[in-house]
Amino acid sequence: MMKRAFYVTQGSLRVYALTEGSVRCAAEFADDDIGLRKFRHYLAGEPSEPSAMLLDIIEEEFALDSIPKLGARDRAALVARRSATKFRRTRYRVSILQGKSAPDSDEFNVLHSGLSNPELVDPWMQIILHYETPLAGIYSVPLMAPVIVSKLFSSTENVMYVAPHQGNKVRQVFLQDRELRSARLSQGPGVAADTYAQFIVTETMRSRRYLERTRLLRHSEILNVCVVADGETAEEILSLSDATHSNQYHFIEPNLAIRKLAHRQLSGVDHFEEVFLAALLKRTPKYNYANSGENRFWRMQRIRNAVIGSAVAVGAGCSIFAAGFLYDVWTMESRIAEIQSQVEFLSETFRRENEKFDPIKADSFEMQHAVDTGDYLLDNRVPAPWVMNQVGAVMGDYPDIRMRELSWMAESEAAANTEPRRPGNVPQPVTVPGTSAVSAVISAEIVPFDGDMRRAFKRIDQLAADLEARTGFSESRAIEYPFDASTSAAISGEIVNETSGQTARFRIRLVYLLTASKPQARSNDEST
Repeated sequence: MMKRAFYVTQGSLRVYALTEGSVRCAAEFADDDIGLRKFRHYLAGEPSEPSAMLLDIIEEEFALDSIPKLGARDRAALVARRSATKFRRTRYRVSILQGKSAPDSDEFNVLHSGLSNPELVDPWMQIILHYETPLAGIYSVPLMAPVIVSKLFSSTENVMYVAPHQGNKVRQVFLQDRELRSARLSQGPGVAADTYAQFIVTETMRSRRYLERTRLLRHSEILNVCVVADGETAEEILSLSDATHSNQYHFIEPNLAIRKLAHRQLSGVDHFEEVFLAALLKRTPKYNYANSGENRFWRMQRIRNAVIGSAVAVGAGCSIFAAGFLYDVWTMESRIAEIQSQVEFLSETFRRENEKFDPIKADSFEMQHAVDTGDYLLDNRVPAPWVMNQVGAVMGDYPDIRMRELSWMAESEAAANTEPRRPGNVPQPVTVPGTSAVSAVISAEIVPFDGDMRRAFKRIDQLAADLEARTGFSESRAIEYPFDASTSAAISGEIVNETSGQTARFRIRLVYLLTASKPQARSNDEST
């Protein structure tokens, strides 16, 4: 957003600033040596404030051209060459691409615009460039008019926009399909003069004849004339206009126009240029005449601000990431401290509890014996598939017996009796017993069970005998019967009733003897 605007006319330069939605003139300098010295002194006090220049002069010419369909680079070169040909004496020129000449045509319209008298701008620009004032661009009222007119009078037909400017001038802008085609600035009597309505009608007719002569408007086409004027002036214009002519007048009151353009107020109804100044200060237009480096200091300021803004954004982002990392570090340190306290607590607990027990001492022979025993168990353990194959080969002949559980345990030799340790005696080495066998206990049941105990006992004894005779187990005997009155047998079985019928549960103990031998290579089977 601009801070100030330099409004250049035929004989002066005015400095405007935007205040509470309305523009106010801060200073005015005549187009002479005294005015230039005052402007130099003024600009020396505030050289770095962002600014923009708006031209509202008579010496602005327009030429409509057509070019064939080309690529972007060739088109830009052709447009630049033709613009330089049409406006040789000025560097203040701009070309606007305005779309196809006709819907079914391959040619495109190009509007060339330039200042025929660059001496009106050069003295001011020399002072601005001397103090390196950031100038956004050199804009003009006609180049900004399409946006302003579309808000006041929306039409795709031929529109002539007429409004009072600078107190005693009338600005006329011709639009076709909402594109700028031509513009004029005429010296007039002023809005308060009695001849103002007649002047508007006369100038409108003169502009129409010019448009017909340049073939921008056909004689039979209707020209919609949108005039910014109050009700009384509008009635006078309608009474003076020729009803048989193809000009159709449309009027809009200045106050209504100000509300549509979101502007607060004008310093006078004959200073409608302030609407363009307010629009310029709020947002920079697209097209301008600063094509020769007049806005280089503005670009440098934008680049500097962009670099500073990017650096600030990067710094803020890095600060946020750093804060996140610091939070993670703080959280990790808290966790480490907590873990260390837990380790210390557990270490102290282990030390305190360990002091309550006597140390166990074993000589090298006993340690070697324990290691060899463990290796032997690992190397000669009974694989589960082998056991299941052995047991399954027998159980296949007993379809009425269902296995429920198979458990394993290692049997060790009886340890030698040791005398109880007395207080003050040195702890003696503990003897490590060897492993002599691996025993398994099978829990099964007879299903269904008809209640014949004698037959059940015989069936269980026969299964135990077959397991001992037909498998690799060295011993197989029943350790629990469904019901046993023998003094040498456990009476822990029970006869239960289930939905499928009565069952008789029993247990058989299998023993696999381990022969003493050297440890062998360990197998890859980890089954137990």
